[in-house]
Formats: sequence, structure tokens, C-alpha cells
Amino acid sequence: MLTGEQDERCYINGKFLGHVFADEIDLALAMVGDDARFVASRPEPSAKNPIFGTHIGPEGAKAFFTAFGAVIEPGEFKISDTFETEAQACLKGTFRHKVRATGKPFVSDWALTTRFSQGKLVDYHIYEDPAALADAMRAS
Repeated sequence: MLTGEQDERCYINGKFLGHVFADEIDLALAMVGDDARFVASRPEPSAKNPIFGTHIGPEGAKAFFTAFGAVIEPGEFKISDTFETEAQACLKGTFRHKVRATGKPFVSDWALTTRFSQGKLVDYHIYEDPAALADAMRAS
């Protein structure tokens, strides 16, 4: 059962993702804590993929989503399940995006963990299939 506080976290998470997918980045960034941590798949940076690495704070979040938009053309994004603890919101689903440089589809299951504190996003870590992304980024 969700408490009122958990209902509020779920709402904030949905609001944040809504801003991201509506390309309302300034509104999304206003919800990011000063020391927030953004990670896509792995925390280590990669010369082959600018999305990988750990990005800190609103400026890091902006760099993260800018890199995402440069590499990926967003497509279908389905949420199949959500659950929460007192500290985190977790979502999972599937997506079908396209890699801009190759035009190839990037299809993956995904899971996202987020943590909010005092109404601000402080941790965002998305897990997806890095092999599928590498395949989609590889030129034919």
C-alpha cells in the first residue's frame, strides 16, 4: 500500500519524465537537486558513447539529456510496472528508439530507479541493454 508521501514521489517522478519526453528540459531541470546523480547503464564514461558516465547536478542532467538526444531519436516508450519503497521509485518497461547516426532501431527492456528528496530528484539510474545499443550504433 502506498502512503501519501509515496503517492507524492510517484507523482513527482511522472511529472519529471513527462517534462523530459515533452522536451521541456528547463522544467525538468528545475526539479533536479544540486548534487543529483544521473547514470545511463554504467557509471564509467565511454569514448564510444557520450551517454555513459556519471553526470552530476542540473548541468550534468542537461549534458546527459543533450547527449541522449544527440545519439537517440526517442520512439515508443512503455512502462509495464512501477513500484516504490520509502526511498526509491522504480519503473520498468520496453522501448523502441532509433540511433540517429545509423538509423537502426535500438530496442530494449529497461529499468529506472529514481530517488527524490524534498521534491528534488537526487538519483536517476537507467538500465538498458548496452549490447543492443552498441549493435544499433555500429555502421553496416
